[in-house]
Amino acid sequence: MNVIDEPRPQRRIAVVPAYNEEPTVRDVLGKLYGYCDELVVVDDGSTDRTRAEIEAFLPDHPDARMLVHEVNQGMSEAYYLAFTDLRRRLEAGELSEDDLVYTVDADGQHELAVLEDLHRRAVEEDLDALLVQRDLSTYPPYKQVGNWVMSTWATLWAGGVRLKDVESGYRIFRLGALADALNYYQGYKYSETVEVAIVLSRLGYRVRNDILVPVPVFRSRTRMKDVVIDLWATAAAAVRVTRRRPADRPVPSLVPPVAATVGLAGLGVLKLVVLGRLVGRLRRRG
Repeated sequence: MNVIDEPRPQRRIAVVPAYNEEPTVRDVLGKLYGYCDELVVVDDGSTDRTRAEIEAFLPDHPDARMLVHEVNQGMSEAYYLAFTDLRRRLEAGELSEDDLVYTVDADGQHELAVLEDLHRRAVEEDLDALLVQRDLSTYPPYKQVGNWVMSTWATLWAGGVRLKDVESGYRIFRLGALADALNYYQGYKYSETVEVAIVLSRLGYRVRNDILVPVPVFRSRTRMKDVVIDLWATAAAAVRVTRRRPADRPVPSLVPPVAATVGLAGLGVLKLVVLGRLVGRLRRRG
């Protein structure tokens, strides 16, 4: 009698990067543990008692484990440490390409009550990446405007995918797609979210970024320097996909976003020239 191998159940693996999140990390891990089959938390060189809180959590939760950076290397490197470990296990046959990877912040700003519904949508729609769109209506105006600028810029480079909240860290990935994206990933500081979104979109994976979810807690560590890095990382990731992808794998042309960028830059220079002339005239009249 022939025995037919049944498909392996789809595992849910949660990844949580943590840096100096002593007040919230243990509560977040406790709530998240019930939504997943495995929990991976990365202590990214915390200088407070974050690691102690994680170590106190682990003994009573056998399906949770910790990865460590002894010195803080930034969110992108924390994710890279966890993702490359998952890719190694995928290649070893321990995990499946269809397993799902959740990413959740350790600061409590993500609404976990909707996670089961997000999981259902990702499975039913056969998505490779569900990037939650955060409801930023309670955030300061500068944060809302900044997020719109970043997401609009990312959409320009995404090759036809509309990205509404490209910096959201609340996501569900199909492991096979995420493992592939790491071939085109570089990552620096907070650029992981924008890079992975651009890479998956340009490679033709099924990406959705329009499911609106409330944000219980407002927190933002990003600075103007991080914004500049992310703007650059967005374009660099798009170029990297075009240069590294296999010859038989078509990707969207870079001509439209490059042309738009040149046009925007030219418009900016023109505005500066006009403004300079107006200021010069006003000075002469004065």
